Amino acid sequence: MIKRLILGEMQVNCYVIYNKYNECIIVDPGANGQKVKKFIDTQELDVKAILLTHGHCDHIGAVDYLYEIYYCPIYMLKEGIELLHNVSWNLSAAFGHPFKVKAPVTIATDMIIAHYHIHWYLLEGHCLGSSMIYIKEENVLLSGDVLFAGSIGRYDFPTSSSMQTKETLHQLKELDLDCRVLPGHGEETNLKYEQLNNYYLKNL
Repeated sequence: MIKRLILGEMQVNCYVIYNKYNECIIVDPGANGQKVKKFIDTQELDVKAILLTHGHCDHIGAVDYLYEIYYCPIYMLKEGIELLHNVSWNLSAAFGHPFKVKAPVTIATDMIIAHYHIHWYLLEGHCLGSSMIYIKEENVLLSGDVLFAGSIGRYDFPTSSSMQTKETLHQLKELDLDCRVLPGHGEETNLKYEQLNNYYLKNL
């Protein structure tokens, strides 16, 4: 089961993925940790981990708040960890509220958490460490700011790269999955649909 919570001024999609054992994973808690906590408490869920698709401030704003409550492990790809501690790179300084993540973050690899098999795709261009997370049992791809319905993530930020974005688009075009795509902003879509219809992918 998957619950989408829309958080903060940037309207980030935070996802709470939970199973029949009431175990859950939180993905990209960008702001308003109280809203996330309320849902978790209402459903009586046991938080097993926080997963981060990347380190931009709108996706990490509630990490410390939730860690202080649940003391669960936090995972992201090693290439992006520096963004958590650099207020210029994570864009928090640009938005006038500079902050760094204080909670400990563990380097992600393919793993099993809460009975879910989790696979990470490093797909940079939007920023260092930008990734998508595939959860096999739900057949969903949490695409962060790599891929949106009908669009892709910007590549004009610190640590962005137009060249890496182009490489990422080629990888997305070849990705052999037929699954739901749950993006970091906006509505969900389907990977096969985006491969055929997304302007940035079909015009490679």
